[in-house]
Amino acid sequence: MPHSRPFGGAATRRCFICGTIGAAAAVTTATLSGPTLAAIAPGREKMREFPYGAVRLTDGPIKDQFDHIHAHYLALDNDRVLKVFREHAGLPAPGRDMGGWYDKTGFVPGLTLGQYISGLARLGAATNDPACHAKVAALVKGFGEVLRATDNPYPGPNAEKMWPAYVMDKYIVGLVDAYRLSGVEEAKTLLPVVVDKCLPFISPVSKDRIGKKEPPYDETYVLSENLFHVADITGDAKYRALAVHYLLNKEWFDPLAAGQDVLPTKHAYSHTIALSSGGQAYLQLGDDKYKKALINAWTYMEPQRFASGGWGPEEQFVEHGKGALAASLQNSTAHFETPCGAFADLKLARYLIRLTGEPVYGDGLERTLYNTMLATRRPDSDGDYPYYSNYGARADKQYYKKKWPCCSGTLVQGVADYVLNVYFHDDEALLVNMFVPSTVSWARPGGEVQLEQVTTYPAGDTTRLRVVRAGNGRFAVKLRIPAWTKGAKLTVNGVSVATTPGQLATISRTWKAGDVIDLSLPQPVRTVAIDPENPNLRAVMRGPVLYAGLNPWEGLESETFALPQALKPVAGQADALTLNSHGRDLVFVPYYRIDTETYHTYFRTA
Repeated sequence: MPHSRPFGGAATRRCFICGTIGAAAAVTTATLSGPTLAAIAPGREKMREFPYGAVRLTDGPIKDQFDHIHAHYLALDNDRVLKVFREHAGLPAPGRDMGGWYDKTGFVPGLTLGQYISGLARLGAATNDPACHAKVAALVKGFGEVLRATDNPYPGPNAEKMWPAYVMDKYIVGLVDAYRLSGVEEAKTLLPVVVDKCLPFISPVSKDRIGKKEPPYDETYVLSENLFHVADITGDAKYRALAVHYLLNKEWFDPLAAGQDVLPTKHAYSHTIALSSGGQAYLQLGDDKYKKALINAWTYMEPQRFASGGWGPEEQFVEHGKGALAASLQNSTAHFETPCGAFADLKLARYLIRLTGEPVYGDGLERTLYNTMLATRRPDSDGDYPYYSNYGARADKQYYKKKWPCCSGTLVQGVADYVLNVYFHDDEALLVNMFVPSTVSWARPGGEVQLEQVTTYPAGDTTRLRVVRAGNGRFAVKLRIPAWTKGAKLTVNGVSVATTPGQLATISRTWKAGDVIDLSLPQPVRTVAIDPENPNLRAVMRGPVLYAGLNPWEGLESETFALPQALKPVAGQADALTLNSHGRDLVFVPYYRIDTETYHTYFRTA
């Protein structure tokens, strides 16, 4: 459980924190140039994200999940979500109990309220849905009433036994997004209240989380990213000082920046999401240490990954040289903490695209999105949500054993962020990072640019981009050519353009409305070994997509197959494959298409 109070109580701890942060704030304030805390120095971003609302999904499996999650979270009952908080504050509390982790007797009462607010605000901004914004305003209003009625912002009988920093971070991101994306002014006024009321309950120093079961559990070092945002919104430098104070430098950023692989045995999700704090620290502070740490962390994560892009069986990064990923197929069914891990991984990839502009991170983002977040089971109507991905023998997609787990919060945030993954830009170029049916509107000094993308990818191999509005026409288009493709073909109005796998194809010309870009990306079927110690235990991939065998028979894991040579296309299905073994057919489909069927992911190969 979370650590006990080492300084004897809330008042003593709070004085310690205030003294520490007060001194830091005094130093930081002297170095700032007034209220423009949000400004990021030129050159720190090679590419920038588009704002919510600039990109619209128009078709395909990603939009299907996006729309489903939009409706699902919009339908959550406000009274149920606020009930545990109102009971804690002694206010009228209508509605049914939530149950599970969220209840007053649950593991972390009220843990995901801030994430529900955040996700709804992002969905509302992405779709211009007034119902989402109204729901955000109502939840913020209810939360504000509770905050004003009690000095303890944590519901439940024993606040000090909760995960106070972890939950504080969720409160903050909910209020940040409610203010920035839904225009809820009350959220801005509540940000200092939340920070002030939460600080007495959290550690005065940043504490490293050890593992899944060993304390301390609390994750102070994930606070920094959103505390930087609080500083931007309020203009108060003390929150920037607080953000800097909680960066996990000694155990995480310093060794990573120095080229030390410190991932093995660390808690996988919490350290990955902490890298987003490092990304924001680089943008805000300009310290190259944090950029180096993110780049090196991504490199060290690659051998930690399953074919899906997921990592961290039993929530911990594995030790190298022991065949631990393969062993986990036998001793665990919890191979990737999904959607939490996917949320962290996709954020990391976007930070790295922003900081470097390099296409390798787009390749990784695409793999993780299709095979983890998109592949999760859809939630039910009463708190059952996906949590772990299972890559073992004869597996199926299950709900977590407790209702309303942490992944119910990252699911809505991560899916809402799908619109951030497709396109990026700098002053002169539009980057096409994903091949998704969509539109993008780019406001720039030379006039608005609009592009439309039409594709059946990844089922099909082609995508078409059409210029709807060109502004003054003076911009470039960059397209990510995945490293796994062979024989990519790119044309502009029928004229060929050279491409190189693993690089960006850049088209610089004067564009006009009606210009068409056609890209063909052959997706070879290949296999990927689970780890170096087990080179013949392999998963099937087509392009960025993990394929799994449906309805596997008992003993399949002991058979040996000639993969990928033995795989044949299924007639009439662009993205299904089959192989025959001793008269029995095993059908392979994209992992994200599997619903309640049993499946098999890793196969012994000749």
